[in-house]
Amino acid sequence: MENKFEIICMTPKELHTHTRGSDGRQTTFRDMIRVYNRMSAGENNKKIIMSITDHNSVQGYRNLEKDIYAVMGSIRVDKSYDVSKILEMLENIKIIKGTELITSYNGVAGVEILGYNFDLDKMEKEIEYLKTTVKEKPYVGLYKGFNKLIDEKGLVFDKSVLDEAYQRIIKEGKGGVVGPFFNELYSHEENRNLLKYKDENGEEKIADTLKLFIYKHLYNKKSELFVDMSTTRPTFRDTIDAIHRAGGQAFLAHAGRYKDKMPIEEYIDEMINEGLDGLEVFYPDHPFEFRKFLLEKAREHGIKVSGGSDDHNSKGEGEQYQIGTVAIPNIPEAKWIEETIQTEKDFFKEARFVKEAIDELKKIKKEREDNDLER
Repeated sequence: MENKFEIICMTPKELHTHTRGSDGRQTTFRDMIRVYNRMSAGENNKKIIMSITDHNSVQGYRNLEKDIYAVMGSIRVDKSYDVSKILEMLENIKIIKGTELITSYNGVAGVEILGYNFDLDKMEKEIEYLKTTVKEKPYVGLYKGFNKLIDEKGLVFDKSVLDEAYQRIIKEGKGGVVGPFFNELYSHEENRNLLKYKDENGEEKIADTLKLFIYKHLYNKKSELFVDMSTTRPTFRDTIDAIHRAGGQAFLAHAGRYKDKMPIEEYIDEMINEGLDGLEVFYPDHPFEFRKFLLEKAREHGIKVSGGSDDHNSKGEGEQYQIGTVAIPNIPEAKWIEETIQTEKDFFKEARFVKEAIDELKKIKKEREDNDLER
């Protein structure tokens, strides 16, 4: 492939970010001001395009309305706010509606699909509908799966540890079964042979942490410790269909993160044929060669590409996951982003409360300018 796609874009884009609408720490509008100041640096980069993609939720957009009203209340009485800068942001930031839905594929849990450009009310209803398609809670599926592994693999294991963790969830709604299962499993030397895996260099290692156990075994279909979680999440196809019914487009999120769970390179064609509209190619964890692979697949199937940092505004994340750090280049497969904004499918343009805020900010700005002239 001759064209080099690792280039900086004319218009900064961020299509994968989380707020307090799910598990992010950002408070939408107040943090959006910070994000805008960072991403729009320079006189020629006033416009930015972004999307809030909370997990199994569109609550970030509901919170955004409340947050803008709260900030507007502060601006009316606090003259330290830079009204011109906030007004500039509201007039230049473009928002493509988004969400990130957690699903499963071939029994592998934790596969995620990004939805864009949907009707907000319809998507909210579809998310609620998807919950009804789930046959059992994740902790129930895990508890059953772990008991099956203990019996079939002849594990040295004190089942009371698992039972107590399970009962605590039922009675208190707290805790989980994965951590207790791993700790008891690892505590017995006789079980550790099953925890072996090979790293990227082919070196054999032991999954000696909970995180390694989850990614190298629990969700890895090739592992003897794999637990089929298909009954605990909406199906891949149902999730895509739900996004489409809401008028949106479905993109496979961060495919590189599934390498420890399944042979993603082998599955990608099947996954696209399930009805995907695009792939998230540009992502912090995707090295150049994998981005190239995904882009070639997108071109082969005639679908779109997207990208983003997956920012949660969490102290535990690396710098690469900070909002605005992933460039989405100006290539044909990414043109849909600009085209979406040009066809007026922009949340800020659609939202009445944003128009009201812009009108009031202009009024406040004029009043303060007039007062300054009178002094």
